[in-house]
Formats: sequence, structure tokens, C-alpha cells
Amino acid sequence: MKHSRRHVTFALLSGLLAALLLAACGPSNNVRLLPPPLDASVLPAPSAPRVSVVTFADQRQDQSALGVRRDKSAFVTGDDVPQWISRALADELARNGMQVTFALNVNQARSGNPDYLVTGQVDEVWLREASATDISSTLRVSYVLANRQGRLLRESLNASQSRSGLPSGAAADNLMLETLRDLVKPMAQKIVQAVQAQK
Repeated sequence: MKHSRRHVTFALLSGLLAALLLAACGPSNNVRLLPPPLDASVLPAPSAPRVSVVTFADQRQDQSALGVRRDKSAFVTGDDVPQWISRALADELARNGMQVTFALNVNQARSGNPDYLVTGQVDEVWLREASATDISSTLRVSYVLANRQGRLLRESLNASQSRSGLPSGAAADNLMLETLRDLVKPMAQKIVQAVQAQK
């Protein structure tokens, strides 16, 4: 009798340990918002347009959470969400050969007398963990490109991704980074095209 009880206890502990290990391998509730790596960027020509990107306003309905896990707990971050997106856009514009500055507000941006100003707002940044192996993300922003005469371009853009695979501690971090890239690359291209059309 003692032997069988010990066997059951051992089996329960083994199962609990396996469940804990699997959970530990999954994404944590705290998500790191990683910046896209700086690859070889194009050096801007002295005559390249001067663009100032202003930190986007945070218009998310829930600014305290980044999403929801399958146990209904929240994904959170210690990083500044609007700065994460705005800086990534500024870096992407610099890769496209523009002279870019990053400003915390419009007054700071205007003090540098740029040729173009990019402002915007973050409408949605959301992660959803459907299961131990399935996670999805959505980013949505609205932005405005203006020159000294007025607005040139205004639009909303969104990017979403989903990933299935073995649980990983960095799954949420990496998924957010890939989604950010999907968002800022087309945004930067549209801004570049609009600026070039002014020449």
C-alpha cells in the first residue's frame, strides 16, 4: 500500500514538474520591446530632406497592458510603447537616406526647423496567447506627414502576425519585434515616396 501511494505521489510530482517546466519555457508576462537591430544604414547626403519624428501619442484603450495570456493574466512591459514605435520609424527613415531627428514633442521638433514633421498616435498594441504554442500580435497606428505648408499624408496602418511552435521565453518579444518591422517598413516607404514627390 505504501509503495503504491509513493508511486502515485511520485507520478503527481513528476507531472507537476513537467507542467512547471513547460510553463517556464513559455513567454513570461513581462514583454521586452526590442528595437530593430541597426544594420548598415545609408549615410544621408547633405542635401537629403530633414525629417523630425515626434514621439507618437498613446491612444490605446488600456495603456497598462500589452495583451492577454491564456490564463487571463495580462502581458505587460516596462518599456515605453509609443517611443518604441516612433524610434523604430525614425531609424527606418534614416536607413532610407533621410536626415532624421527624434523629438519628444512638436515644439522640440520645430526648434530644429526640419523640412518635414511626422506625428502620430498608437491606437493598438496587443498580444494574445491562445495556447502554449500559439500567440498572435496586432499593432495599429495613425500618422501624419506635414511640411511647412501643411499636411501631405495622413493614414492608418496596421500589422499583425501569429506564431505557432514550441513554447519559448522570447516568443512574445520576438513576435512583437517582427510585427514592428512589418509596421514601420511600409510606413517609412510611404513617407519617403511622399517626400520625393515634393521635389
